[in-house]
Amino acid sequence: PLDLAEKALEVAKELGCVTNYYIGHEIYAQVLNDWHLEATKKYSNLTGVDFTYCKDDYKEAMAKGLPSKLLVLCEPHAIDETYQKVEQALGHEAKVIRGSPPFFVEVLNKNVNKGSGLELLCEKLGVDISECIAFGDGDNDIEFIEMSGLGVAMKNARETLKNVADEVTEHCNREDGAIRMLQRLESEDKLCFGS
Repeated sequence: PLDLAEKALEVAKELGCVTNYYIGHEIYAQVLNDWHLEATKKYSNLTGVDFTYCKDDYKEAMAKGLPSKLLVLCEPHAIDETYQKVEQALGHEAKVIRGSPPFFVEVLNKNVNKGSGLELLCEKLGVDISECIAFGDGDNDIEFIEMSGLGVAMKNARETLKNVADEVTEHCNREDGAIRMLQRLESEDKLCFGS
């Protein structure tokens, strides 16, 4: 509900954070200081997304509807505090996840995760989920890794993800860890390419 989004926005503001409010293909952010601008630009450079900057406490965004997700951008040293405060404010009404790289906290519908998305995709394509390989590095990949036939954590993944993965790559994201793992699996004749 919208009141949960408002709670998350309020906590983020109290913590001095800026929040990405996702509505459709638009991302709203209210930049109140130089650090907020720097954080949104960093996120934009990392992901390629563009922002709609607002000055109305997200009222225009909220008028358009519920967000598909919120990202609370914070200083890396404040990730644990931000996570704890947002989770405490929202309780079990939303799914709160530490982001990776660690400069944001993700707030999602409690029933939404990458694992259920993979499950839906497999149903649509007629592929058994046990035939899928999933790669991840953050807490938002946990269900994705757990539900796939082979769940692979990147070398640079958070320990929480490595603990549920079937394998951990020898290389990180920037060292082409996923493709190297696929090449290894192919050389071991463990990849099956359907027709």
